[in-house]
Amino acid sequence: MKVKQLGLGLLVSLLVSITGSQVFAKEPPVAKLVQIEGQVEYSRNGTKWNPVRRTKYLFSGYHIRTGKDGSGTLINQESGMSQELGSNSEIEISSGDVLVIAGSLSEPEAEETSLFQSLMNKFAKAQRYTTVRRSVNAGDEACDSKVRTIRNVTVSPGHSDLVWRNACPEFSYKLVIDGGAPIDVPAQSTSEMIRYNVSSSGAGEHTYRVEVHDKDGTVYIPNKDSKFEVMSAAEEKELGAVLDQIGDDIFLETNLLEEQGLYVAAMDAYREYFQENPDDNDMRPLLIQSYQDLKLSNLRESEARLYNAALEEDY
Repeated sequence: MKVKQLGLGLLVSLLVSITGSQVFAKEPPVAKLVQIEGQVEYSRNGTKWNPVRRTKYLFSGYHIRTGKDGSGTLINQESGMSQELGSNSEIEISSGDVLVIAGSLSEPEAEETSLFQSLMNKFAKAQRYTTVRRSVNAGDEACDSKVRTIRNVTVSPGHSDLVWRNACPEFSYKLVIDGGAPIDVPAQSTSEMIRYNVSSSGAGEHTYRVEVHDKDGTVYIPNKDSKFEVMSAAEEKELGAVLDQIGDDIFLETNLLEEQGLYVAAMDAYREYFQENPDDNDMRPLLIQSYQDLKLSNLRESEARLYNAALEEDY
């Protein structure tokens, strides 16, 4: 496999590589806070405050405040202009401006790139999957035997799992790689998804399919195989160097992983982010989109319910 060109060129290109509709229910973030030092907190409504410990995307209506040792750099996503937020300060984010409530915010200065267009496109696409579907029989989808897999995915030595939906607690699976002997994957009654490590597969492209079985025999066989590509250790090392440049920006990190086809690694990065930042509901559509990409419909629905419940609670 030939890895797509990495380095600063890719960091710029990934900002404009996402496409999608411009119609969405929730506006994308209008700014982000980076280079956070000391005590910094944010609030979605000016009442409940949460600490900020890493790059934070800010939506209209958010408040940011700093303590006596707190500071950060605010970057407007549309204009690409940056401003320095001083200590003992509070600002409110609006769709067109930043209001200084207390303290200091420097004059805007030009940054090299803007994320606004790619953010708009990404959030527009993700919003399609935040609608919660209502079913007469709530358990029907959970036990849907038609297990679909992402058509093309890349794995690497450090992220070598294939994933698919756990169709039903009693179902087991057979994983067929390159048309070889079926690999038995036992039923996992409590698992939210099935993961299978394919680190033994050599670098390059492979085909795979997931067959579904119960105690009586075969329940489902897909009509067409999917494909996975194995990234070499050298290619993964090169990718890691670019990820190090990105730092703790979850949006850039996951977009780079998806750009390389590493959808499972991107999903895991989102899941880790929301374990550490469960209150960051406005960013949750990105995880919902990730589940959609990987055909994990049960997790997509569950996350959409959580997202909508939080919206109702806040507004």
